[in-house]
Amino acid sequence: MPNTDSDRRCQHKDAGGKRCRMLRALDHPSLCAQHAGWLTDRDTGEQHPPEDLTAELLGPVGDFRTITAINYALGKLALLVASHRISTKEAAILGYLFQLLLQTVPGVNHEISITKIDRTNSSDGLRHVLQQTASLCAR
Repeated sequence: MPNTDSDRRCQHKDAGGKRCRMLRALDHPSLCAQHAGWLTDRDTGEQHPPEDLTAELLGPVGDFRTITAINYALGKLALLVASHRISTKEAAILGYLFQLLLQTVPGVNHEISITKIDRTNSSDGLRHVLQQTASLCAR
């Protein structure tokens, strides 16, 4: 029988009978990481940070200043959602941020080209920011 969306969700219910909406932890049969006690140790109260997926999401990409870099990260994001390692809510937020980044790529490239052509007409603060951005893209 195929898994339904309900089967992938945490089975914990609060005192009012409302069910947790988080995704079930990959290595627990019925609870999310929080309710399984993996994010907070109930005995000691010690906090354990959630899994950091930054390195996996970025891979060899150092920043998001090219369309190719954003496309790569979107592909990795799709894999993380498909493997249930990131919630659809978090993926939606990241997808929106990637959309905003995509919209700014042409402007960043234009500013870099302006900086390379005429470094004398921009103000010192703007020139510094553009030079730092240009040096990041040259890597």
